[in-house]
Amino acid sequence: MNNHAIKSGLMVGVIGIVLTLLLYIVNAALLVSMWMLLFFIVFLALVCYFGIQHRNEIGGYMSFGKAWVYSMQVFIAAGLLATIFNLLLYNVIDPELPEMLADQSVENAESMMRNFGMPEDQMDEALEKTRTDTLDRFTVSGSVMGFLWGLIIYAILSLITGAIIKKKEPELEG
Repeated sequence: MNNHAIKSGLMVGVIGIVLTLLLYIVNAALLVSMWMLLFFIVFLALVCYFGIQHRNEIGGYMSFGKAWVYSMQVFIAAGLLATIFNLLLYNVIDPELPEMLADQSVENAESMMRNFGMPEDQMDEALEKTRTDTLDRFTVSGSVMGFLWGLIIYAILSLITGAIIKKKEPELEG
């Protein structure tokens, strides 16, 4: 299971890198947009696809526990690859990108706050926090912390994908 899960995780990670590069090339501002929700859905679907594929390869049945572990291994492998790529993108390939994405995040947040009618004095404070938090995410320590917090998210997502992947072996009568 480990080899299949790690290979699947690396494939999911590479797909994520390709999608990130496409968004970066088309319009880097998309990296802090609602398009990232599409990534989330694609990743869940891929983990389920690879998990069901593995389940079928091993006889068609997999317990929830094994499906959860499999999903977790896929998410971790993909997450590590994505973290390494993001560190390269934001610190080596385009070190000015974090500043541009922070500006875009502030712009997105300001638009949303205005739509909700937030008072100006509260908005200024919230926008400054948005800018600082966004820039922090792109540092090495921010990326490592993001991955570590991601482990909790991966565990929860693995509950969902594990429930989809699992298939109980029918019990024999008599």
